Amino acid sequence: MIEITSLQNSVVKEVVKLHQKKYREDFIIVEGEKAVTEAFDAGLNIKYMFSSNKTMLENFEAKSKASKKTCAEIYLANEKVMEKISTTESAPNMLAVVQKPNHALSDFKKFQKIVLLDGIKDAGNLGTIIRTAAAFGVDGIILFNECTDEFSPKTIRSAAGNIFKIPVVHCQGEQLKEFKKSHKMVATVVNSKNFIQNFVAKGPVIIMFGSEANGLCNELLSLMDEPYTIPMKDGVESLNLAISAGIVLYEIFKH
Repeated sequence: MIEITSLQNSVVKEVVKLHQKKYREDFIIVEGEKAVTEAFDAGLNIKYMFSSNKTMLENFEAKSKASKKTCAEIYLANEKVMEKISTTESAPNMLAVVQKPNHALSDFKKFQKIVLLDGIKDAGNLGTIIRTAAAFGVDGIILFNECTDEFSPKTIRSAAGNIFKIPVVHCQGEQLKEFKKSHKMVATVVNSKNFIQNFVAKGPVIIMFGSEANGLCNELLSLMDEPYTIPMKDGVESLNLAISAGIVLYEIFKH
């Protein structure tokens, strides 16, 4: 365990760079004991570990040795260092630099329950949907078109550690067409005669959600097998995307 107190320390500067997406090619920041534990339990390599709580670090170090997993460097940091490396207003009790998970789209072919998100821009919404999808047993999430970074600190916080329980990949149109051979593709839309509570999932399925601003793009609508809608009272324009996803996933996978 190494004590670190200087904001000018090279490791501190290295971690601060990870606040920016362009530096998160291989490693990401994970904040809070719960999320760090989820990353550790998922078998991801932890490069650096920071906390101002010595007992917490000692417990983690003991857990690492017991499981024969290693953490490259463990730092006992003061409050100023924790505030500097954190992405939140209040510094977390624990922060780690973790190897970014890497998943292959080809693995999704065997998945039964897939969620596809088209052009999602809000990191909080994405994290909430990841958390909800994990709760309802979704096997994987596909991000289509330009989406927010699934490994941004805000997304990871909103997912409450579940980003490490469910694979997330990016996909383009030609790649997605291959799934037509094996999966039923269901589009969630604003106006349809089919209500979501009447849908029964039989076999592999991809549930597609569009952005709040634009809905599903024409390319995805052309691939859909069926459209479904959440029934709402007249005068209500739309629901928040994360709330819509929660309702749809509950209705589809509640049985």
